[in-house]
Amino acid sequence: MSDVTFANAWVLALLPVVPAGFAAWLRGVRHGEQRARAVSRVRGAAPPYLAAALFSLAAVAAIGAAAQPRWGTKESRVPRTGADLVVVMDISRSMDARDIAPSRLQAAKDTVAATLARLGGDRVGLVVFAGSARTRFPLTTDFAAANQVIGSLATGVVFVEGGSAAGPGLEEAVNLLTGQSSSGRVILLLTDGDDLGGDSAASALLVAESGADLLVAGIGTADGATIPVFDFRTRTEEPLRDESGAPVVTRLNEPFLRALAAAAGGRYLGSDLSVVPGVVDGRLQALERAQVDARPTTIPIERHRYFAGAALALLVLGALAERIGRGGWRRGAALAAAMFLLSGCATSAYEANEAGREALEQGDTALAVDKFLQAQVDRPDDPNVAINLAAAYHAVGRFDEAIFSARRALVSNSPDVRARAYASIGHHQFSAERLPEALEAFRRALLEVPTDESRHDYEVVLRLLYPPAPPPETATPTPGPGDQPGGSPTQPGPQATPSPGGNGQNGNGTPSPGSGTPGAGTPGAATPGPGQGERTPTPGAGSPSVTLDQVERQIRDIDRQVTRLIQEAGETPTPSEALEILNLLAERARIAALRDALGGSAAPNDY
Repeated sequence: MSDVTFANAWVLALLPVVPAGFAAWLRGVRHGEQRARAVSRVRGAAPPYLAAALFSLAAVAAIGAAAQPRWGTKESRVPRTGADLVVVMDISRSMDARDIAPSRLQAAKDTVAATLARLGGDRVGLVVFAGSARTRFPLTTDFAAANQVIGSLATGVVFVEGGSAAGPGLEEAVNLLTGQSSSGRVILLLTDGDDLGGDSAASALLVAESGADLLVAGIGTADGATIPVFDFRTRTEEPLRDESGAPVVTRLNEPFLRALAAAAGGRYLGSDLSVVPGVVDGRLQALERAQVDARPTTIPIERHRYFAGAALALLVLGALAERIGRGGWRRGAALAAAMFLLSGCATSAYEANEAGREALEQGDTALAVDKFLQAQVDRPDDPNVAINLAAAYHAVGRFDEAIFSARRALVSNSPDVRARAYASIGHHQFSAERLPEALEAFRRALLEVPTDESRHDYEVVLRLLYPPAPPPETATPTPGPGDQPGGSPTQPGPQATPSPGGNGQNGNGTPSPGSGTPGAGTPGAATPGPGQGERTPTPGAGSPSVTLDQVERQIRDIDRQVTRLIQEAGETPTPSEALEILNLLAERARIAALRDALGGSAAPNDY
């Protein structure tokens, strides 16, 4: 009892009032007796000392109940509800630019940390991208671990390939959300918009079809900045340069980000990162929330009901002692009768449960059901009674009622009791010939408390549901004509069964795999393989040559079309306008890659 605590310990300060009141009552009684003897020789009725003592004890018990004593602990599972957030962060080399102090990447990491600090029971996942994308951690409620991973992010190609393309990052985020809970889903994209490849239009449509809300935050400024590169040989820092030697300047591409958000049915938040945490939190709060997990926790066991029950019993006994007679033997008889009744009430459920177990062992299943039902009336929350009643129902073939009764024990805080309940449900489902439900129940029992018995039950049902495939039969070749030793002619025997490595036919003219289908590059094959027949024309090989001037002209034409569309769309492009802009930008990226392959001067495409 050394671990006793009180929720309202201040109430215990009232305890001295009880003995003080009892002492004052005794003093008053004695003073009254003295005055009565002074005026009369007739002895009055004896004061109700026993009743007063019982009432005083009832007051002490009531104060103890009000203080809410606790001792011992129990395991409990606290459900957590929330929505799902996937952060898609750009870690390409352009995020090292310092047009935002201290750098674009650090500003993005600080924004995500501030966003996580405002979340409650929501789950968060992280996807990083440059030229490719990768999940850094899946959806989780462990924000401490998430902040550690986010704080360790750096630009480069350790986790992803070089380049910069937001499309793969969005696709990875959608894959991360697929198959998760039915709660609301939000994708937060943090990038400078320096998109050098990928089909962003298709990625935006994928986000829109997934039902997730896309929020896009721009990192950087319109003026832009150079990209610092550290030279380990000279231990100096210089700006990244293109092939002509000019510094590469990276700028925030807001038209692209607006078009991307509009095409996905999302929202562009601008480049003011201070508003991002509030907007994300508000959006998550407005979405449908579902249970994301149920964390086990240890809580103290409340014991105030015992004190409250004792106070009530003492009040009843005090009233009986005061009203039933004045003789000592009568008070004793009343007290003994009351205690007997209370003890009988306390043990009736136990006796009924034991009688039910005895009847079940003797095969009297009907009596066992009646006794367990009687025990359940007195103790409706007792998981042991519920499991015993389920066993009795099972014995008489009432499997559905057995399952219902066993499920009442699943509310227990003890893993052992829950494991017994799941195992009981599994046996009832198995007897009812519902094998999938039985397998699930045994699986849950195995998760609660892994034992050899629960593992055996699970494996038995698993093999019944999914029996192992029989081993393939090995064909035995039968000698055919001309196969006898010595080459002596014999009568034709049964048709031979082909074995691996045969002549490609099974004796009835049906070709087996490996015959009749020409392989790549096989002489005489009907389908030309590599190095023969027609080729797919590629620029500069077997087709009219493409000059750098033509490529540059195509890029300038696309730039003019994109500029015109952006001016016509304004700050809020429609989804169709946004998709057209994204498609043109994707085409420009492909043509720019062709220009680089042909040897034209271009900025490095890995930032």
